[in-house]
Amino acid sequence: MNRNAQSVVLAAIGAVALRVGLTDEYARYVNDWMKWPLVVSGAAMVGLAFLAVFSSRHDTDRSSPAVWALLLPVVIAFVVQPPALGAYVAERRSNDVSAVRYDKAAVAPLREGQVHDMLVSEFVAYASAYGEVLTGAQVRLRGFVTHDEDGWYVTRLSISCCAADALAFRVRVDPGDGEQAPADEQWVEVVGAWVPGTGEGIGTEEVPVLAAAEVTPTGPPKRPYE
Repeated sequence: MNRNAQSVVLAAIGAVALRVGLTDEYARYVNDWMKWPLVVSGAAMVGLAFLAVFSSRHDTDRSSPAVWALLLPVVIAFVVQPPALGAYVAERRSNDVSAVRYDKAAVAPLREGQVHDMLVSEFVAYASAYGEVLTGAQVRLRGFVTHDEDGWYVTRLSISCCAADALAFRVRVDPGDGEQAPADEQWVEVVGAWVPGTGEGIGTEEVPVLAAAEVTPTGPPKRPYE
C-alpha cells in the first residue's frame, strides 16, 4: 500500500471515530468516559492522514485494487448505524447480581409517600440482599420490554466499558388484571412496589417482581445502558 492509500484509509477510520464520538452514537458502543478519547483519536488520525498527503515525500507506486477493499468495512461503518443491544442479548445474560456496583453504606429504607427512581440493576441487587430497603416503597424503573412464558419484564443492559461486556438485568412486572403487555423492545416507565420475597438471595435464579401501579410507554433514552 503506498502513502496516499494509507492516508485515505487512515482518514476514513478517523472520520468514523469522529462521527461516533461527536454524536450520541458512541453511547451505543462504549461508556460515557470514552467519548472524548474517541474524538481525540479520530482527530489525530485525520490530522496524520492530511500531513502524510501534503508532505514532500510522495509514493508513485500504484496500489493493488485489493488494498482499496480495506475501505469497504470503513464505509459500511460510516453509513450503517447499528442499534443499541436489546432483547436478544438480554434473553441470554440476566441478573448477575455479583456484577452490580452500589454503595452498601448508603443502603437505607426508602421513604414512603414518594416515588423513587432506581436503576433496574440497583433494584435487582436490593431485592436480592436488602429487601427491607424496598418494602412498602414506590419505585420507578425505566427500560425496554422483554417476554418469556412467565410474563413480561422491564429490562436494562449495563456495561462497564463497552457493549461487548454488557449484562442484562430484568424485573418481572405484575400489571394487574386486564392489562395488556407492551410489545417487545418497547421502552417503558413502570411505577410500582416490590413484591416481598421475590428475587431474594445472592445467586438466585428467581427474578424480582414489581407490582405495577402505572406503566407508561416512552421513547429510548440517549444513553441506553446503565
